[in-house]
Amino acid sequence: MDAITFDGSCTPNPGGCMGLGWVVTLQNNSFSILGNDRLEKQTSNNALFAEYLALKKGMLEYVKADGQGPLTVMGDSQTVIYQMRGIYPIMDDEIWHIHRDITNIIREYELDIHFRWVPRMQNKQADRLSKTKHKVRIEYPNDREFLIDVRNSPAIGKLRKKIAVMNATPFPTTAMYKRLHVSSKDVLSDKDLFELREMAGKRATNMVIETFPGKRDKNKYYQAQALRWMLRGLAVDLAIKKVKFDIRNKKNGNQNNSTKKPEAVKTKNKGSQSQKKARNLCRGAKYYLNRQTFAF
Repeated sequence: MDAITFDGSCTPNPGGCMGLGWVVTLQNNSFSILGNDRLEKQTSNNALFAEYLALKKGMLEYVKADGQGPLTVMGDSQTVIYQMRGIYPIMDDEIWHIHRDITNIIREYELDIHFRWVPRMQNKQADRLSKTKHKVRIEYPNDREFLIDVRNSPAIGKLRKKIAVMNATPFPTTAMYKRLHVSSKDVLSDKDLFELREMAGKRATNMVIETFPGKRDKNKYYQAQALRWMLRGLAVDLAIKKVKFDIRNKKNGNQNNSTKKPEAVKTKNKGSQSQKKARNLCRGAKYYLNRQTFAF
């Protein structure tokens, strides 16, 4: 099932600054859509209102991502969950209005939805987002920036099609990032970082420097890779995510190899011993068969 977790905070409560956090997980995607928001201090602010706002924003994010249900909504606020289920009454006018907005979203999109209370320990991600001061940015196809149209890029054949599909996908899956690779060298493969910066421009250059800071060779390599993907027609945000995915994938691969090495050596030794025994047995069997042959 699709899932939404949400959380809200108000510091101090009431009348403080409200923090909102939500996590949307679609069944057909391999990662979650994270979102958060902060509202300045007002006398009417309180923790319950923040919880409801986080839920509403999570619901809006879900339908924007073409979520169609069935959907489970989970939160650690028993009051919100039980009010949405109709168990607790709603006494506050502002809460009633936002409750009505959420109900209208459910009816408009005909969502098969279930509200479930979870303890705070199971709601850590949304809780952390609600207390994060910087804004988590979510990129949709219509919001994306491009350095070059993929139709005019050096990418050819299947690579061009893969890039076009990713650019049109709101939340590309892990498999899509994994399949995106250059099968043979193109005109950008041999370009050094200085040339790539000249081609991409200052804005893209600054973005990759901020994302992969440092003057070490590996940092420069990451910057160059991100710029190459941008110049092949991949959206700016997806190009950066692609490089991050490759880094993470490489680290996981190295960790797996390091853990398997001792076992591999052990297996190799065992294999060599068993092969040795097999050879000795074969020698004996061969000699016996030959002797049988000679006997006849």
